[in-house]
Amino acid sequence: MAVLSQDFTYQLGDTGVLLNSDPALPFVDITDIRGFDSPEFRTTLRDHEGVDGDFIDAEFEKGRDIVLEGTAYADPSLAETYLDALRFNYAPSRVLVPFYWFTAEKGERVFFVKPLGVKYDVNAMRRTGSTDVQFLMHAEDPRVYSSALRSVVLQPGSAITVGRGYNKSYNYGYGTIVTVPDSNTVTNGGNRAAPAIITITGTVVTPQIVNDTTGTTLTFLISLGASDVLVIDLLNHTVMLNGNVNRRGTLQVPNWFLLQPGDNIMRYRSASSSGSTATVSYRDTWR
Repeated sequence: MAVLSQDFTYQLGDTGVLLNSDPALPFVDITDIRGFDSPEFRTTLRDHEGVDGDFIDAEFEKGRDIVLEGTAYADPSLAETYLDALRFNYAPSRVLVPFYWFTAEKGERVFFVKPLGVKYDVNAMRRTGSTDVQFLMHAEDPRVYSSALRSVVLQPGSAITVGRGYNKSYNYGYGTIVTVPDSNTVTNGGNRAAPAIITITGTVVTPQIVNDTTGTTLTFLISLGASDVLVIDLLNHTVMLNGNVNRRGTLQVPNWFLLQPGDNIMRYRSASSSGSTATVSYRDTWR
């Protein structure tokens, strides 16, 4: 994971070329950025028949195109070597690559992108070792993430719902929930719902993930051995056993959820288990 500390610096990949760093040759001075604002919304517009007006659906976002523009400065005799490094860093990739950016106000954040190359012209500016450059990327997932990956381990347990305590017995139940002893708090420090990866390991029968905050439950009709690993992707709605076996069919009801901003109260339950845990891995997420 990249660790940036200078205000308004940018880096593609954990070992990529640092952009907008302190001006010691060679360096890139970024002067314009496009694509950090709200991404384009996927909209559907329909007329409201019989009356004035219309209907618009704009619930989901498209991926975002990210463009950085600036000037690369290098010793004139070493300019091509520096440009080689930039082209190599931003070469197309079949897999998503983290693009880190840092501000003193918010710290280090990340987009997950596919780089689309570096564009520049060769002109008289090269005599002084300077080249206007443009860095192109596309983020299929438009979310803004924290660079730090968080993990919360859920221990298996049974649901215990208690009401307000009274010294005397009553004929009527009091159902106000004040605590769930086997629960964990999973905190999303961002301002939008965050996807997560849930990894279940150990011996377990019929594992169940409960999110009390969203009121949803994921129940899997499956038995896992001590060496089995079940990975649940809340964003892509996949369930994989041991990395290569699709077990989406074991999910009883597709009550998929995302981690809400703030605290999420979550529990891990099962019909029976021995040494099993469920690990929730996620990043704080912003619009």
